[in-house]
Amino acid sequence: MYFIDLTIDQRGFAPTSIALAVRTIGACPAAGHRPDARLLVGVGTLTVTPEDSGHRFSADARCLGEEAEVADLLDWLEPQIPAAGAVISWDNWGSVPRRLLALADPERHPRIRATAADIAGRWRDLPRGHTWSVRQARARHLPCLCPLGTPVDECEAARPAVLLPCPDATAIELVGEAIAGWRAWAGLFGDFDDADHPAQAALRALDRWRADQRPAR
Repeated sequence: MYFIDLTIDQRGFAPTSIALAVRTIGACPAAGHRPDARLLVGVGTLTVTPEDSGHRFSADARCLGEEAEVADLLDWLEPQIPAAGAVISWDNWGSVPRRLLALADPERHPRIRATAADIAGRWRDLPRGHTWSVRQARARHLPCLCPLGTPVDECEAARPAVLLPCPDATAIELVGEAIAGWRAWAGLFGDFDDADHPAQAALRALDRWRADQRPAR
């Protein structure tokens, strides 16, 4: 059982927010990745912060590599979570806050755990109906490399980097997914003819920011 947040509209638009896109892949059951057998291989973010009379946007991503562990991804994400404001996610083979709550260490990732547990408050776990157009890029499963018949408790659950999704390509995709997810959430608020609504103003600011990010031809 996982969370389905049906109170998104009632809680309204939050000027300070962060959208999280995660990438998971199927993995060897012996890997023991909580809360399921899917391995978290990347996290992308779009952070939106009010600034003077406008908005400040920043986007980033981190991916699993040869030496990095899942806990390292959460170490990176921990300080990204704002102290206040909304956290936006959507279904990724299950509930994102539930997965992060199971993976985060109480000592190393207290902000992630506290926020992921607050699904009735800060966390907006968008249902499929809100994010039907947001798609996770395809990634092949990570096979078990142990010899046939190896007992589960003796399986090394190896994950060589060559079998993981390309970090550079995945980071670009995750940033795009985070932007798309945030747009899906912000688009719930304010009619198209309500130009003064904070959500509509933020969406226009996002379009300008994205245009500024494109390289000049």
